[in-house]
Amino acid sequence: MRGDLLGYLEFHIEQGPELENLDLPIGVVEAIAGQSRLDFHFHGKSGHAGTTPMRLRQDALAGAAEWIGSVERIALATPGLVATVGRIETRPGAGNVIAGEAQASLDVRHARDEVRRRAVDQISQAAEDSARKRSLTVNWESRLDQPAVMCDTNLTALLARAVEKQGHVAHRMVSGAGHDAMALARKVPVTMLFLRSPGGISHHPDESVRREDVEAALGVGLAFLEELGK
Repeated sequence: MRGDLLGYLEFHIEQGPELENLDLPIGVVEAIAGQSRLDFHFHGKSGHAGTTPMRLRQDALAGAAEWIGSVERIALATPGLVATVGRIETRPGAGNVIAGEAQASLDVRHARDEVRRRAVDQISQAAEDSARKRSLTVNWESRLDQPAVMCDTNLTALLARAVEKQGHVAHRMVSGAGHDAMALARKVPVTMLFLRSPGGISHHPDESVRREDVEAALGVGLAFLEELGK
């Protein structure tokens, strides 16, 4: 596939608030974070909400809730890590019944795979600890283990130089979202330029980009080609 192909440069809206928070129009992506996605299943015992004493409960939802707090604490204590429980389902799902089962999703991302996988181990141990305290059982299954991708150092250096030649700060950053560059990196060197995402809004009708940021990105793209041709 290589032939005369030198590499791949991707322009993309940031999909997050970092550039806007720094008041920068563009940013240079150094890496695309790896991702772990898992499903956790907490199993307890359903019971009547009015007649089951608190000390005798095996509330799967309470165990899952305690664990979700641990997920947040682990992520906050690990620089660069993001961890999200975005979905939780309970059974039987009635307002006057103690939850006998709770299933929760987990999404963990980091630019270094060893950090991400270590965090998954810590989070899994936290699930076991929460379950044991409440006489529950817990199990989990992996849905995705996607390695991180490092952008090509030479192309990224050229891109940063192009950004600076256009009068902008070459802010280095990590992409927490997946991109086409992840797939193409298996075949060719890749680099990425992020554009500011107003409000950090992504995958929503309100997602937008500023005209002046597009102009800045196009200027950087031309300067990058000039650097590449030297």
